[in-house]
Amino acid sequence: MSGKYRLPILGIFLGVTAAVAWSQTQINLQSQGRDVDFSAAPNTKPAQAGTFLPTSCSAGAVYVLLSNPPGQNVFICTSSNTWSVQAGGGGSAPNTLTLTASATVLSIGANCGASSPCNVRVGSTIYAFTNGATATISAGTGSAYIYISSAGVLTVGHSMTVACGGGCVAQSGITAFPVDSYPIAVWTATNGAWSQSGQDVRATLGRDLVTAGNGLTASSSGGATTLSVPSEEAGFSVAFRGTDVTAGETIFLTIPYACTITDWAITSDGTATIQLWRVTDGGAELPNNGDSMNLTGFSLATGTRIHSTTLTDLDSTSIYAFDTLGVNLTATGSAASHVEFSLGCSR
Repeated sequence: MSGKYRLPILGIFLGVTAAVAWSQTQINLQSQGRDVDFSAAPNTKPAQAGTFLPTSCSAGAVYVLLSNPPGQNVFICTSSNTWSVQAGGGGSAPNTLTLTASATVLSIGANCGASSPCNVRVGSTIYAFTNGATATISAGTGSAYIYISSAGVLTVGHSMTVACGGGCVAQSGITAFPVDSYPIAVWTATNGAWSQSGQDVRATLGRDLVTAGNGLTASSSGGATTLSVPSEEAGFSVAFRGTDVTAGETIFLTIPYACTITDWAITSDGTATIQLWRVTDGGAELPNNGDSMNLTGFSLATGTRIHSTTLTDLDSTSIYAFDTLGVNLTATGSAASHVEFSLGCSR
């Protein structure tokens, strides 16, 4: 009789052994492990990771925020649904604005504080954000553009129904980042509810590219690019003709712009000497020979034309806006029937 049951008993034993072995393939390390050493494991990841902090967390959870720079990217859940950045020792490192969303509330910069501000540079100005803000949506479908304006204002641009609190401004009618803004993120919403995650558009490295054109020139020095407008040639001409070609005759005119004298010219069929008189804006009287800008005057001594850039006869080459000038024909030859004077002035 014992021979009949030997095989079934062996089968039962093997079945029980297999069941026990299967049940032990899933090990609870917390209760069953002791002195566990993972140093030989090919990969170990004790923390979650991503580009946005999860909306919810339980105390003790660890998260690596890949969109933040090293030293500012490890967060610990210090209480239910509250993440706290773990800054490096020896001081408080600046944070980067973090974003999380529930159904209707988008939290921006909840990790920012007075001891660890979230700094954003716009142009040459650094703006420090020391408290969080919220953007609450009540209706609409579309995209929100979160950015810092050129005036340093945390802004949520949108085409939906959004209200801001805690230091941000909701700006309607925005369908793209303004060209003078610092972009942070794009967050979508559907039927009055925020998506659980958005798109981080901050750039770790970047620069403005400036191309000069339309008469502009650009020069770079010390990290700054300066755009310059080339000098604009200006000036005026006056003519003495007929009976006006008499020594002592003066033509008056007011210059409506500031400029710097660059050159002068005289055209005549005889000799001529010209002096410039000047009174500045606000003067009640026309200029006279006591207001001369010249020492002796500009002269055409031979020939019929002279053009010169020599300005040593002037006590100043500056013309101020709305100066009144007197062009005085100081001397002329008896044969002259016309005298024309031109003054070049660069604006």
